[in-house]
Amino acid sequence: MAWQLPGLPVRLSSSIRSCCALLALLALVLVPTLPPGAPAAPGQAGGRLLRQGSGARWSGATVSLIVRERDPGSARAERLVRQLGGTVTHELPIIGGFAARVRADRLPRLLGSPVVERAWPDGRIRMRGLAGAGGDGDDPEDHDPLPADRTWRKAIGLDRHYPGGDPATVALLDTGVTRTPDLDGRVLARVDLTEERDGYDRFGHGSHLAGVIAGNGEMMDGSAGGDSGDGYQGAAPTARLVSVKVSNWNGATDVSVVLAGLQWVVSHRARYGIKVLNLSFGTDSTQSYLIDPLDYAVERVWGSGILVVVAAGNDGELGPPSIRKPGDDPYVLTVGAADLNNTTRTGDDVVAPFSSRGTTAEGVAKPDLVAPGISILGIRAVGSTIDRLRPAARYNGHYVKGTGTSQAAAIVSGVAALLYQEDPALRPDVAKAALVNTAQHRLAGQPGAGAGLVDAGAAIAAVRRGTYRSRPANQGLRSSTGRGSLEASRGSLRAYTDLDGDGSPEPIAGEVDALGRAWDGAAWTATSWTPATWSWSPWSRLVVEAPGWEVERQGGDSWSGMGWDARSWQIKHWGSLGADPSAWHIKHWGALGEDPGAWQIKHWGSLGVDPSG
Repeated sequence: MAWQLPGLPVRLSSSIRSCCALLALLALVLVPTLPPGAPAAPGQAGGRLLRQGSGARWSGATVSLIVRERDPGSARAERLVRQLGGTVTHELPIIGGFAARVRADRLPRLLGSPVVERAWPDGRIRMRGLAGAGGDGDDPEDHDPLPADRTWRKAIGLDRHYPGGDPATVALLDTGVTRTPDLDGRVLARVDLTEERDGYDRFGHGSHLAGVIAGNGEMMDGSAGGDSGDGYQGAAPTARLVSVKVSNWNGATDVSVVLAGLQWVVSHRARYGIKVLNLSFGTDSTQSYLIDPLDYAVERVWGSGILVVVAAGNDGELGPPSIRKPGDDPYVLTVGAADLNNTTRTGDDVVAPFSSRGTTAEGVAKPDLVAPGISILGIRAVGSTIDRLRPAARYNGHYVKGTGTSQAAAIVSGVAALLYQEDPALRPDVAKAALVNTAQHRLAGQPGAGAGLVDAGAAIAAVRRGTYRSRPANQGLRSSTGRGSLEASRGSLRAYTDLDGDGSPEPIAGEVDALGRAWDGAAWTATSWTPATWSWSPWSRLVVEAPGWEVERQGGDSWSGMGWDARSWQIKHWGSLGADPSAWHIKHWGALGEDPGAWQIKHWGSLGVDPSG
């Protein structure tokens, strides 16, 4: 599912000032965005849209776009769209405009009108229809009616082998988790780096992936304590979880917040026995992995003995290379998505068209392998933004369907947990070798398949035999220095925040972190990541750590959050929108561009419900 939502930066209650620029988290995305570009200046509504409209992509097509009106109080712009034979699909009062569809050959008249201030492509590109989709793939909602894939566990060999030993722990750096019997007793900690300070998931993405990784399907019959499984389980239904929340109700975050979350994971790995880290996000940065701070950070996690599993991204139809950072790093295990057509037959398996792929500038071919990524069941975060806005994705009351490389990465994270359950002393390089080299090779010839479809049974058997102990992956690779630009690591994506504490937001840009501090790459890379050094970090005064489902209101500094743009800076929750949430058009967990008016609804968010209930 493609979901996005505007965020909100707010002020710290202490002397620490903050916000987060957005990082394009790769959540459950069905349809990728177009490459962000500079929006048209005031009075030049055509700008970038006309340049794109002149290409073959838009030739003879109906174009989806976002229109900002010069006078939002009037209906003149909407009338013009209809006079041109177009349709107004959604009102977007927060940006003073609306979403519309207009024939490409009539764009000049619309864009040249004095009633239109600006217009942007809405970021959708036409995508080859997925099997069973209700529409042509142009709209994410076309895919919500797809039947849930409850056969993927068998398709990747989880019915053939199961490890002995004690369950392993997976760290999930995401939007938090919601309380559910599907995870009871196995959430070791909820860590929260946002202003919400409780670790619960008001966006909905983290809960879904938690279910894909480790849900036991206990709520399949609608009540706790009943039967479990029957296609509702995740890949490792006994695995333990540590949830590290870096995004609040709107899903916005910044690279620097993610870096802080990664440091927390390394610093606390021994305390919680963390063996695997799941990262289902990325930026469109083109900075070389050899100097990039985000790549350096995931390599540091890897070097600490934790297998890092990263989603490839959902920009496959933009053409290669389209791998999102840090999936471009040669050390990490980068996962693309496969479409199994909801069968256990092998002849109809294909690489999902949206799954990112390609060779990086440094010659690194990605993804490393693929996993099921179409209509995967995960835990439903009741009352989250996507729960309200995409009711067709709900399944059997307590679950939700999702599609994208996020789901594929979560499946591989669960499979990796089973490898560590088989051999707790497994090194990440050996685990990666086992997963890649045992993949089912029937997809290997397809672009974007990597080594092929993950084979959990074969990988577990290989670890049991010790097949790759003397043949680990990642030999002879060059490591990142991490001394590149923090700004470049963000790519084209920006958000707004009150960096100077004057109550007005400004774009976060340049070599500063989300707390407004100057970024010193040399000092950062020279600092060890231990419990002691974490306690010296400014983030240690903001983070909340809670065991299990407990809510611990802790003292210390607090901050007021993260956001996407200036106009959404004042929004605290869905109640502040003053509009029917169903009127908003959700796309995906990412960004359309730098302009504060370029967003549609971009992330799941809170709807005023108690996440602990």
